[in-house]
Amino acid sequence: MRNIALGVGLTSACTFSCRHCYSGGGKNPVEMDRDTLFRFLSACSVESINLGTGESYLYPGFHNILDELFGMGIPVALTTAGPSIDAMSDEEIRRIHDVDFSLDFPQKGLHDEWRAGGAFDMVLRGIERCRSLGVTASVAMCLMRQNASRVKEMCSLCRSLGVSLRVNVYKAIKGKEYEPDYHSFWSAIQTLFQEAEAIASSEPVINAALAAGNGLIDFSRKGSPCGVSSLRLKPGGQIMPCVYWDHSPVRMEKFLSGEMDLPSGCELSLPDFCDGCDWLNICRGGCSGRRLYTGKSEPDIYCFMKDGRSVPELTQKPALSGDDYIHASYLCTVIAEFSE
Repeated sequence: MRNIALGVGLTSACTFSCRHCYSGGGKNPVEMDRDTLFRFLSACSVESINLGTGESYLYPGFHNILDELFGMGIPVALTTAGPSIDAMSDEEIRRIHDVDFSLDFPQKGLHDEWRAGGAFDMVLRGIERCRSLGVTASVAMCLMRQNASRVKEMCSLCRSLGVSLRVNVYKAIKGKEYEPDYHSFWSAIQTLFQEAEAIASSEPVINAALAAGNGLIDFSRKGSPCGVSSLRLKPGGQIMPCVYWDHSPVRMEKFLSGEMDLPSGCELSLPDFCDGCDWLNICRGGCSGRRLYTGKSEPDIYCFMKDGRSVPELTQKPALSGDDYIHASYLCTVIAEFSE
């Protein structure tokens, strides 16, 4: 059985109701069944766990779940807008592998307007606490039309805070209002590569641009990791190839009973357009989570081979080993480190 970087949504409940969020916990949050979760973990080869989706601390028995996960010896990471770290003890935080803090804008006023009053300071407080306890912290920025022009400012903020920046591109789950256009996306990515000291990328179309710019046919990253080296458990028990996927017939109970196998990919066929492309084996059509909402039979909307476009120029940077960041092998994402 393959090793899996596993995302776990303990609950869909959240402190905030962010307009761009894929989770949408609503008034009747869904909770993970504890016994089924641990039976699943015992049956699979799980190399890492990231707790996210809602705010994990809102799950009944959250602290007991943490103790049990820590006792399994599997590295556990956490994604939070801040409240879950506020709810944890110093000892619990010390046992977390790394923490992603969701931050949409590098300015307090803009971020608080987007989420809630006090949200920005909560993130800064959480980062300071993690760093004081010796825990790796990162800022997780959802790249949207509304903040794509602020990547350089976000890099400067992360540099001043002594943390890395993870850029996760918005998927059009709620329509295209927040989706960066082609120019905004590549301009933001180029800025990120200019500002960073080192980069880890699992975004297929970005890796294709890196390979194309350097003439590399054999590239270490091939396609999306979603459904291949990483899976996501939704609070209701569905096993998803990607956190942004909108459906999956596979549930933990069906897998545990032997009725169904684990997802083996995002199950989108390669677009006809991609036939013969020099970078096909690297890109594999791009991010499947993005294509699900922008055209299943079409290549990634950020494909640079369409319509006479040119290869985006990305400043070559040393590759992060990924050992410090569980997300380096989970989801289509980019992680950038900065010198202080």
